[in-house]
Amino acid sequence: MLVAFTSAHAGKMTKSKEPLVAAPDKATIVFMRPGKFVGAAVAVPLFDVTGQEPSFVGILESGSKVAYSVPAGEHVFMTTVFGGDAGVRFYKANVEAGKTYYFYAHIIQGIWGLEPVRGSQLEGDEFKGWDKGTDLTVNSPKTIAWSEENKEGTAKKRLLKPEVISDDKTLRVEDGR
Repeated sequence: MLVAFTSAHAGKMTKSKEPLVAAPDKATIVFMRPGKFVGAAVAVPLFDVTGQEPSFVGILESGSKVAYSVPAGEHVFMTTVFGGDAGVRFYKANVEAGKTYYFYAHIIQGIWGLEPVRGSQLEGDEFKGWDKGTDLTVNSPKTIAWSEENKEGTAKKRLLKPEVISDDKTLRVEDGR
């Protein structure tokens, strides 16, 4: 069962010692969550639900970002922060190899969710502040163990995926840099 205070049960992500670099043959999707007091205790688990089996991406904690490499094309991601189905949300990314794309995590309609960062926003001061306000993190042994323990519940939540994911929840090819 996935619970509201995921960070208390999942353990902490580890700060990355490597810089954020996009591979030329893959796209990099960065999920970022600038540090804020509101909702700081709640972590946001991320899953790649493109295929039949969900893949654990990582956990977004306050002041963190997680980079995830994928092949070019369409991908679907899921976040969940509550034990019930109400906290499950889905997002789509249409990406091109060699580019980096961003999702910004914040509270949307009372629940943590993601918003695509549009290409036009990437040079703005707001985005620069978000980027500067986050540390790149990678999975720790505890977060990986947590994802394994919750694999069955994650697979069930993946089945909630809608047929169509709206444009306001979709990264477009032109949003990368």
